[in-house]
Amino acid sequence: MKFVKPGNYWFLLPWIAFIPWYGMLITMLICWAAQGHPIYWFMHTDQFPVFISDIGATNLRPLFIACSGWQGLGYVLVVFIEFYQRHSFLMNPWFIHHERNLIFASFLLGLIGELGLLFCTIWSTALFPHVHTAMVDIFVIFMFLSIVCLTAEYFSMGRHYALIHYKAINNQSDSPPTVDQLKWWQWRGYVWNKFTISGIFKTIWLVCALVWAISFATLKSNSNSARFEWLLAFWLGLIFIIISVDFYLGSTWKRSKYWSQISEYNGYYKYKNYSKRNFNRADSEMTSEKSTEPNTFQNITSDSSEVFATPQVEVIPTVQPA
Repeated sequence: MKFVKPGNYWFLLPWIAFIPWYGMLITMLICWAAQGHPIYWFMHTDQFPVFISDIGATNLRPLFIACSGWQGLGYVLVVFIEFYQRHSFLMNPWFIHHERNLIFASFLLGLIGELGLLFCTIWSTALFPHVHTAMVDIFVIFMFLSIVCLTAEYFSMGRHYALIHYKAINNQSDSPPTVDQLKWWQWRGYVWNKFTISGIFKTIWLVCALVWAISFATLKSNSNSARFEWLLAFWLGLIFIIISVDFYLGSTWKRSKYWSQISEYNGYYKYKNYSKRNFNRADSEMTSEKSTEPNTFQNITSDSSEVFATPQVEVIPTVQPA
């Protein structure tokens, strides 16, 4: 399989965001094991393993705050960078305004959720148990909703892209339908495109996260509940990997072997603007090239006119005799 050079390197940002988060989790587990799996003074039950927040309330609290804040800042920046890339045509732009609005909603919901995570690390479970639990709830709920918005965005883009894809148009004798002509559950055209596949991966992630979050919140055994909390914490890193793949594939869209063969955009305004901008740019470049070229024919004509110019003959008037 041939590696395609990315159009830019924004796909590295999700990795920068979540790798310190994984480092924090692994460090916490190693330190807790090195201490002999202790049950801390503020805990009231004997359990194995302990909750992440229990270890984060010890001398590892600065690590807990710093890495959680880094992960939170990274996620918010990742969502913002997706908007920036789509708006600047560094990735496939959105097809309709609703997809742009879903990115806005994901950004705001993610910001609230990540602030909840930051505050839950500041108000430790040892000193502020009720506030800590409320902040954990805010983090889980709003992050879930944020990723739901991203998933909906990709399904919507996949549904629109399927109708204008080269393979879809090439396999149809008639002009492809528009989304407005279809029911909300109907899909036509090249359905299994990169947007749809990404939406499916995000859906699988959401379903698993929902099951594990419910188990974490409802199980009566603290040991089993803690296991699902650790599972959720490591599961969070996978969404960053999925987004990184989205960024990588999206950065190569201008060099896609199918994109250059699309001739009809079904009225999608961002793509029309992109095509119009490229046409105007090419037209201006051609005009500037023509203006800088010397007019050879005109120069030759002017030179020839000087060489073959008709000589002026002076006419002397004749004097008639009286």
